[in-house]
Amino acid sequence: MKKDLKVLIVDNAELVVQRVSEIISELDCVADVAVASTYEEATRKILLLQPDIVLLDIYLKEKSGLELLDYIKKNHPCIKAIMLTNQSSDNYKNLCEKIGSDHFIDKSSEFESITGIIESYHI
Repeated sequence: MKKDLKVLIVDNAELVVQRVSEIISELDCVADVAVASTYEEATRKILLLQPDIVLLDIYLKEKSGLELLDYIKKNHPCIKAIMLTNQSSDNYKNLCEKIGSDHFIDKSSEFESITGIIESYHI
């Protein structure tokens, strides 16, 4: 399998970022993993790195992950946006789907599904 997917993780929880980075760096289809902890840093890295997939939390410093999701879907519609959050209520899930989230993952109970979802985007 060719390593060609670029993934950006956007979360301000260092432990989560570290664990997700470790998991997806081991995937045969992932070539590069980058990290951002704020909306501004994420938008810069999206422009610079042009990731295929962005994993993002709802809660970020400054602006929210929902605002970042909206930015991604309006300005970079080809990027797959995967919400990775502890805010797993139906209200948040429905809001993320309405904005354009491609997946919605509950950090506390669906963490292990990340790898399968990322692999499903590999052509």
